[in-house]
Amino acid sequence: MRTFRGIAHIAVVVRDMAASTDWYRRVLGFEPVGGATPGPVGAGHPRQIMRHADSGLVLAVHEPLRRSGDMFDASRTGLDHFSLAVSDRDALEGWARHLDGLGVPRSPVRDAGYAEFLSVADPDGIAWELWAVKPGD
Repeated sequence: MRTFRGIAHIAVVVRDMAASTDWYRRVLGFEPVGGATPGPVGAGHPRQIMRHADSGLVLAVHEPLRRSGDMFDASRTGLDHFSLAVSDRDALEGWARHLDGLGVPRSPVRDAGYAEFLSVADPDGIAWELWAVKPGD
């Protein structure tokens, strides 16, 4: 059987790399790894690699030289959102306080039955959730 061990990285396309890397640093705690690079020769996809120290998750923030300039739209075929696991309701409440302290718009904490979560969007409208599975689930 073919399998995998986890997610190697997530790559997002943004309109303004500096604004987005700042948002991911301040809001979600990702830190830049080195400086921005031009990416593969001829690709026209400059990128900034970022890493979240606690989880080890790697995020590649891309600002293509030829891009549409439009906002993310979850109603189009493709990506809907990313969801980050947090330990429990207390951790979720801590994230809510953090986001509120930064003035970052967010959803209220919502109940999905087996988990609770809140949603937030980056400067390009890319949707992220912070997700806490309920005990016993």
